[in-house]
Amino acid sequence: MKRSGIPRGFTLVEMAVVLLVLGLLMAGLLQPLANRMEQARRQDTLTLLEEVRDALLGFALVNGRLPCPDVNGDGLEDSAGCQALATTYNAGVLPWSTLGVASSDAWGRPLGYMVNGAFVTTFSLASSGSGAGILGIYDSSGCSGNALAVDVPALVISGAKTDYGSALEQENRDGDACLVSRDYSTVPGSEFDDLVAWVAPAILFNRMVEGGRLP
Repeated sequence: MKRSGIPRGFTLVEMAVVLLVLGLLMAGLLQPLANRMEQARRQDTLTLLEEVRDALLGFALVNGRLPCPDVNGDGLEDSAGCQALATTYNAGVLPWSTLGVASSDAWGRPLGYMVNGAFVTTFSLASSGSGAGILGIYDSSGCSGNALAVDVPALVISGAKTDYGSALEQENRDGDACLVSRDYSTVPGSEFDDLVAWVAPAILFNRMVEGGRLP
């Protein structure tokens, strides 16, 4: 008897092999794409942080002070309960509506905001934080690392994509005045993807002097 010219169908084993190969190919294509998308989000958020810093400087130039945080989620600064003492700092969400900037980072999360109490009211060239109110940014855990900036008037933070449980990221969530800013890392135990920006006192004072608000 002659065999039919119609090719035989795939066996289950052959189909499984084909699907495995296709899966590997797709994974090889999708991971680089996911990495590129993540990098684009990080760059977009870095750009936003620069815009926020400029907006904070502009707000200070117009109002003679920095805004208080938003504590009720409406995007507006909340002056009630905002302490104007050099020995304390105020923390909450960035008052994005007050500043006229985007409401969230590239991952859809609101930006965190901290400001020393000496700068939420009219300040001078001699103004600075004091004691527990001093905001500092370091390159490793707590206040024990190398200081990137100390006694900053205000800072802004994006938690980025992942809230890692590493000690480095927990430093940015423990409610104290010491924050960490360092390169992106997925090394076990040292994971870190937060993005932090701050208003340097020298830049703030120079902008105020140039604008005629100080001295």
